Amino acid sequence: MNGRRLVLKQGAAVVASLGFALPAGRWGMALAAPLLTRGVYSAPGITYSGLYIADAEKLWSKNGLEAKLQRVQGGPLAMAALTHKDADFCGIASTDPVVGWGKGIKTLTVAAFTGKLAMQFTARNDWLARHGVSPTSPLSEKLKAFKGARLGASTIGGGPAQYARYLIRQGGLDPDTDVKILAVGFGASRIAALRANQVDITVGDAPEADQVELEGFGHLFINCAQDVPVYSDFPYTVLSVSPEFAEEQPDVVRRIAQTIGQANDLYRSNFGKVVDVMRSIYSAVDPKALERALQRDVDSFPAGGRMTEAMWKNMNEVALNLKMIGSPLPTQEGAFWTNKFTVG
Repeated sequence: MNGRRLVLKQGAAVVASLGFALPAGRWGMALAAPLLTRGVYSAPGITYSGLYIADAEKLWSKNGLEAKLQRVQGGPLAMAALTHKDADFCGIASTDPVVGWGKGIKTLTVAAFTGKLAMQFTARNDWLARHGVSPTSPLSEKLKAFKGARLGASTIGGGPAQYARYLIRQGGLDPDTDVKILAVGFGASRIAALRANQVDITVGDAPEADQVELEGFGHLFINCAQDVPVYSDFPYTVLSVSPEFAEEQPDVVRRIAQTIGQANDLYRSNFGKVVDVMRSIYSAVDPKALERALQRDVDSFPAGGRMTEAMWKNMNEVALNLKMIGSPLPTQEGAFWTNKFTVG
């Protein structure tokens, strides 16, 4: 991460157990020393911008925390770190705790980094021309064009690929036979695969589509947060803890959740500051592409990191359709998710 102030150590190994100090006073009072908390997150990207903003704006320390974070390769490793108590919290795609819940692995989601599916499909210009579709075509026509397409995703089984399968089904196609989904890696690797014509479309996060448009070989084809109704109110990336940790250390969980909520709130109260922070993180990305992507997705970052039951009902619909779970999630607040740590 090139010297970012937050300890963001890349790699597949889960952090060793570090432990944390007990609170020295009531919430909101000055502490003799910050509480050490350990977290992991499952992928790079703007959807986890709350972590970077919290670091740059010293929100962790303002909330009496010292955060030790590690990026791991995908949701399963992040979930493993949480369940094996090698991390106190994890930033993951919402599919990960949902699938875990269906397998009897109980977690509690306490904040949302993103409350819309801030996921994009970017298509090559020549593919668009061959199929007679464009970014302004009706969604139904866009989905029909997927037949026979090569779709590049970070992994075959990760959240973006799963969400793509659901959307493809809504267009009347079979994602297993009508579309070829290929694992092409994260970020720059996806862009490279699209540029080299190894795939026709990619599915990923901003600002990839904006970068591709500036380079001139493709366009943002489907913006899920705006173009797909079920995805416009949806818990995409979330912050989860174990129920035991929430019960034993509620004050620490509150500090963690409110830190992310405060980072989200800067999108509305000081957007220029957010742009500055993210430019320092994504220095290799064209600043115009980055700012355009951030401006378009402002509404994807929910105020205070708070969630709604409607979000989880939409997730429940998608998860059941994809057979991620065999029975419905408890979508009411209090069992699988809660806002009680982000309020007050």
